[in-house]
Amino acid sequence: MFLPMPNRIARREFLKSASLAAGALGVAAHAQSRGTPTTPKPGDVRISAAKYQPVADYPIQPKRYSEVTLKDQFWSPKVLTNADVTIPFEVEKRGEGARGLNGGVLEAAMLSLATRPNASLQAQVDARVRAIAEAAPAGNGGFEIAATWFKITGRRELLDNSIKAADALYENFRVNSPPFSGGERDAMNCVQLYRVTHDRKHLDLAKHYLDIRGLGNSVNRSRHNQSYKPVLEQTEAVGHAVNSVTLMVSMADVGMLTGIKDYFVAAQRMWTDAVERKMYVIGGVGTTGNEGFGDPYSLPNISAYAETCAVLMFITLNHRLFMATGDGKYIDVMERGMYNNAIDGVSSSGNRFFYVNRLASAGDGRDTRWDRASLECCPPNLVRFLASMPGYIYAQDARGDIYVNLYVSSETTFTVGGKPLALSVASEMPWGGASTITVTKADDQRGTLKLRIPGWARNQPAPGGLYSYAAAASRPVTVTVNGKAVVLTADRLGYVAIDRIWKSGDVVRLEFPMDTKRVVADRRVKDTRARVAIERGPMVYCAEGPEVQGGKVSDLIVDAKSAFTPSAGQETLTGTTVIHTDAGSLTNPAAPRRKVTLIPYYLWANRGAGEMSVWFSTEDYAIGDVGPAGGFIFYVNPNYARDGWRYLEAAPFDQSAGAKWGCFRRMITGARGTAIGTGKQNTADMLAACAESGGAAALCASFTLNGVGGWFLPSRDELSLLYRNLKATGSVEFGTQGTADNFTYWASSQNTADMAAHVDFADLGRVHGDDKDFPRRVRAIRTV
Repeated sequence: MFLPMPNRIARREFLKSASLAAGALGVAAHAQSRGTPTTPKPGDVRISAAKYQPVADYPIQPKRYSEVTLKDQFWSPKVLTNADVTIPFEVEKRGEGARGLNGGVLEAAMLSLATRPNASLQAQVDARVRAIAEAAPAGNGGFEIAATWFKITGRRELLDNSIKAADALYENFRVNSPPFSGGERDAMNCVQLYRVTHDRKHLDLAKHYLDIRGLGNSVNRSRHNQSYKPVLEQTEAVGHAVNSVTLMVSMADVGMLTGIKDYFVAAQRMWTDAVERKMYVIGGVGTTGNEGFGDPYSLPNISAYAETCAVLMFITLNHRLFMATGDGKYIDVMERGMYNNAIDGVSSSGNRFFYVNRLASAGDGRDTRWDRASLECCPPNLVRFLASMPGYIYAQDARGDIYVNLYVSSETTFTVGGKPLALSVASEMPWGGASTITVTKADDQRGTLKLRIPGWARNQPAPGGLYSYAAAASRPVTVTVNGKAVVLTADRLGYVAIDRIWKSGDVVRLEFPMDTKRVVADRRVKDTRARVAIERGPMVYCAEGPEVQGGKVSDLIVDAKSAFTPSAGQETLTGTTVIHTDAGSLTNPAAPRRKVTLIPYYLWANRGAGEMSVWFSTEDYAIGDVGPAGGFIFYVNPNYARDGWRYLEAAPFDQSAGAKWGCFRRMITGARGTAIGTGKQNTADMLAACAESGGAAALCASFTLNGVGGWFLPSRDELSLLYRNLKATGSVEFGTQGTADNFTYWASSQNTADMAAHVDFADLGRVHGDDKDFPRRVRAIRTV
């Protein structure tokens, strides 16, 4: 019997620590290259057909989360709030639904109970485990939970059920070879089962889910679900961001565990595309309204998506790639996502959430945190991530070398050369740059500590050239052992390796420069032209309404004279480092500069609705720039002091492809202005005199973009300017290629009782007049 997976793939997955695989080898040592991949025919793809020698797990293994004791004041409170507030809150919500306690919330509860016992929660988990174990096994959706339960408790009831389900799935693929549309989540589930059972059939299942994806007979082939071509031929991060990153994780898993290099290399190609062309400065991915990756260098701020689920999966991916290669660049990306995009997804109180993590907000209420949603996918992933967060701090490879990846005050113990070696880390991170690592052991023992030197401490905010610092750090990284300076530089993988005979009480001290830095983006990112983001250590900062005089954030402009001075936060920001600066006004350059306090990005939206921005203008808007609402600037007003506005911004898309002007054969009072600056009044006149719904003026007046209102139908000259400065220059595409006629836009300038002005975008922007009842295109504008 074929056990189909749901068409909607569950958006969740986190790395689970596994025991160190004895003799595991890295990609370069054991991977088999099959040469250039060729498109397989559906009939040629059979489960278990490939020959390979499986390995138990990745060559580098994280220190298990339950074996790390947090001692810090940043992550420890968040993990405790997660255990005491967020997980119970999510469990309660599951009790309100038909499915009951399940998925990521159930797994998070299991993980949390191992380090923070809770009798009530334990009883709920035990009851749910019994219910699942008594049910007939079906599908692969429970494999991950079964593996987690087994690793935590050693109990097999869920594992045995999952093995039965896997046997049924395997047999169906072997006998019937049914076509299938998904694969990324299914493959990951099977990999998690394999990492516990080490049964090759379970790894074959994972590989097969990838192999049948994108075949000619695949169901629902599309770029959105990454099935537009076979996975080994894919080179881009495309489509639904969570599923795309999950696919990369599954391919990395299968490539590493089978030793077939092509899968891992394909995952790296897609990761490179995401990091070097499609990643937000907060470490998140996914830029479009369909929860997906957009075009290269398309990184809108006020309409950003950067879904919480996506960054959590991206954290998993980067950790996996590190586990395969030992390359610190993956931890750099992981750290950026953890400290910014990920923890922004949950409120300080632990019971309010974000799916969407925008980089700018109009303060209209769209970005108010919520407690319940119709589709609950991100909160379960968040609680699981926070429950297992200590597992991202340390790692160890097959040689016994110890990696310190994140500098978090904590304690743990490793086995080196068959003997225990304990580490105690005291760190100022993320607010200060000093960290000390104290070694405790019974006997002198040779070993290697690999200390990650973060990219941000080496003047590289992220791999590739998507982001860079406007100025280099003023101080170098320093390392001392027992008070004596050690002259070491980071290797090509971003680590300083200290190999010595360790004695109990040895102390390593690192000091990272914690300069406040201006980040600039690649010039191809239009939304950040002439703008900077502010960073200090791993933290990205933002301006939010409560810390800006008048609450107006989108109007801020900083320049070379603007100093950025860190200090301890006060009141609701106690325990954080804030940054003080001053800023001018984009729309009123003569206005006095205002004092502004920047807060860590992850803390915004904890005090109600208000404007927010991560990127700050350093120059006045130029023609073609992305405006504060997400449209396009097409006019700079030299008479702004007199008129009270400085820029005209056009909506980035039409409000209608065919709407009437209205009031045909009626001469309305007003709406006769043709000059720049008259469109707003024309629109008001039209609305006052013409009650027809669906007309051009009404469409504009009711339009909001990213929470911003105040739009109107442009006058004749405003519309002509829009054509000349955006369409004719090619800076904005209006879709008129090959269009010979009927690509004209209404202006708000009335000619007669019968006619109004319009501009033909397909005919060199010529101005015409036509009957008011003729349907024409509508493009709204606004003053800034």
